Amino acid sequence: MSFKPLSFFLIVFLLIDAGARGQEVISYDHLPPEGLSLGKGWRMTTIDNPSFARVGINDAEWTPIDPALGMDQLSQLKKTRIGWMRMHFKVGDQLSRRALLLSVFQNCASEIYLDGKLVKKYGVLSSRPASVVPVGANLPPEEIRLDGEGEHVFAVRFAPWQTAFYIKMDNSFFMLGLNSFDNWQAASQAVNESNGVYIVLLSVFSLLSLLHLSFYRYDPTQRANLYFSWYAVISTITFFMVAAQASFHDLRLHSLVRLPSFILSLMTGIWSARALSSLFGFRAKKLIAGMWVIYILSTVSILLYGSGFLNFDGTLILFTSVHIFLLVKALTARRPGAGIIAAGFGASVLAAIVSAVVQYRGLQVDIRWFQTFVGVIYLAPALGISLYLAREFALKSNLLRDKLVQVENLSAQNLAYEQDKQQLLTHQNEKLEIQVKERTSALTRSLDELRTAQDQLIQAAKMASLGELTAGIAHEIQNPLNFVNNFSEVSAELISELEEELDKGDLEEARHLSTDIRQNLEKINLHGKRADNIVKGMLEHSRVSNGSRETTDMVKLIEEYFRLSYHAVRAKDRSFNVQVLQRYEDNLPLVTLAPQDIGRVLLNIFNNAFYAMRQRLNLHEKDYQPTLELTLTPCNSMLEISIADNGTGIPEPALSKIMQPFFTTKPAGEGTGLGLSLSYDIIVKGHGGKMDIRNRPGGGAIAMILLSV
Repeated sequence: MSFKPLSFFLIVFLLIDAGARGQEVISYDHLPPEGLSLGKGWRMTTIDNPSFARVGINDAEWTPIDPALGMDQLSQLKKTRIGWMRMHFKVGDQLSRRALLLSVFQNCASEIYLDGKLVKKYGVLSSRPASVVPVGANLPPEEIRLDGEGEHVFAVRFAPWQTAFYIKMDNSFFMLGLNSFDNWQAASQAVNESNGVYIVLLSVFSLLSLLHLSFYRYDPTQRANLYFSWYAVISTITFFMVAAQASFHDLRLHSLVRLPSFILSLMTGIWSARALSSLFGFRAKKLIAGMWVIYILSTVSILLYGSGFLNFDGTLILFTSVHIFLLVKALTARRPGAGIIAAGFGASVLAAIVSAVVQYRGLQVDIRWFQTFVGVIYLAPALGISLYLAREFALKSNLLRDKLVQVENLSAQNLAYEQDKQQLLTHQNEKLEIQVKERTSALTRSLDELRTAQDQLIQAAKMASLGELTAGIAHEIQNPLNFVNNFSEVSAELISELEEELDKGDLEEARHLSTDIRQNLEKINLHGKRADNIVKGMLEHSRVSNGSRETTDMVKLIEEYFRLSYHAVRAKDRSFNVQVLQRYEDNLPLVTLAPQDIGRVLLNIFNNAFYAMRQRLNLHEKDYQPTLELTLTPCNSMLEISIADNGTGIPEPALSKIMQPFFTTKPAGEGTGLGLSLSYDIIVKGHGGKMDIRNRPGGGAIAMILLSV
């Protein structure tokens, strides 16, 4: 029982000693000029515990990790929300008790602790991936001090940035570096100077785009200028994005300019190939189409997997091979400008080979020299193409200048000739104006005479139709006159009887006789007014219309002119009888119109219908009965008038001409050809209606009139 406490402390000591031996400690004795990269000895856990920032925590059982690898190589990070990383290190005399600068490169949000104290927090950590704010690009260094030569611990609490597209930052998940202030300042100055290359490229390509776009507008036939300007514009945007990357710390914003810069830089290869094929006159539609297909596939690959050798460097090499193919083909065909452009591409390829050797062999070269090679890679081909196009433009400009001088000389000669010609033309124009005035005056007189003759002809046509109606009017007047004569004779006899009754003193009978006489006089007055109205209607028909309009009952107007036309025909042929079918809807609206003008239209239509039915009667068809159908139908805000006959109809060739003045299908002497022409003008031009005449399927013709209510 007395040995149990001793045994317990012995076991605890052995466990602590074993844990201490399991924690790897990295030693750093000096600071090289390029600085220290703290990439070894890291361990991680997916457990989130704030106490992990303290120095005495045992992390021997944590999982080893190389944070310098990319996220695609660190499978343990894919499901991690918030985790911790720790590393143990010692420093020698050169590094202890002096100010150092801590540089951070990361693809996450993090809190960095040194020996249990918070150094810096970058971004926003969250267990929800959508709420993580990753800050890890272009971060300024933090000053730290390592006190003593003992063991130190870096503890990092991190939240990985997980996006819809895989985006990697400098091929590393997390990197720490130590450097002195002097070394860091010299390196920063070199980086800033090297970044000036992109500013130069941005300026040069923006000027080239404007220059060659101006060339193209001046000479649209040289489409190589248009394609090269597109190449320069896209290159300008690309270099702007590259230069802008240094301004962003937030990886979300940084990626918005970083990925498009890779994608657009690939597109420049297509437009430069398009410019070369157009410049040398090669047909390369299939080749360019293939480049677009490869470009789309590479773009999708970059968005999904990040930029790598196959989807970026390999595509650039392939596009450069296309350029070399086009140049070799041009040199073989001895196309103008192939030599100077090939020299530019040759310098670009040489610079690309040198930079590739430096990069892949890990050679230590000043970054300013390396960026100079980058400038040569992009500028040399562009300047080669631009110089040749500018030379061609200059040659064309000189040629145009010479031609312009020739044109100016010819213009001077033509001007002198034109002046002489103008004087002659002026003299001829004066004579012509005098002749035109004389002819115009003669034409004006002829036009006035023609209008007068036309008015007279129209009036003659009206009087001719009036003559045709004379018999019908006489018949209409005869009826009321017969009534007047009959009632006047009866009234005379009644007066004699009245006198006799008065002599007898029979006043009652005398009153009855006086009442009869009064009724007879009223009937005489009624039929006299009827005859008066017929005469007034005849006078109105013969008189020139003043166009005054009044509200009119269309049924009464149609029946009035139907009787006039029908009795006129009956006066010529007593055997002619017509069956009339009236289809008038109830409550027909009144129409505002010029009754005299519309009456002429109705009279022309009735006369033509009776003429056609009489012509068919002369054919002696069996069981033929002349029939006239009169229909009145409201149609929205208009009144539709339909007059249909079953006569001979209208010959098909004449249908399109019947509304023309002086066109008639009647024999000579039987028609003026003005009736339907005047009717059409009255309906369409005078009343804003519609008029149409066509054949009926069963024989005969139908006239359709639409008038506004």
